[in-house]
Amino acid sequence: MGKGKSIDIELTEEDLRMKLQRLRQEIQETRERRMEVEFATTVARATNAALDAELAAKMTKCVVIDEETAAVRKKRDAFKITMMLQKSCGKYSFFSQKATNSGPECTGPKFVEEELEEEIVYKPPT
Repeated sequence: MGKGKSIDIELTEEDLRMKLQRLRQEIQETRERRMEVEFATTVARATNAALDAELAAKMTKCVVIDEETAAVRKKRDAFKITMMLQKSCGKYSFFSQKATNSGPECTGPKFVEEELEEEIVYKPPT
């Protein structure tokens, strides 16, 4: 009987050593996994920061392109208006004529002023 008790104690001690060894192994594996996760998290954050910077650069570029597009549209619209006016001047020659004082007699500024001196009398119809 004495021999049986010592064997039970030794088996229990051996079981405890095995459990302790397994627990130490699990702790080591958990530490390694935590380090891998921390490394992956660091890489993900760095990638995220790089993507944020790239997005900010693209957004800035988009704003610049929008401003350039607006400037080009304004120039194009001004060009279209100029072309329409030039076509109108060609089609309707009076747009391209210069103002002159030559014309029928009694139509110059002197004659117009003289006509204003005349008295206008209104006579209602009878």
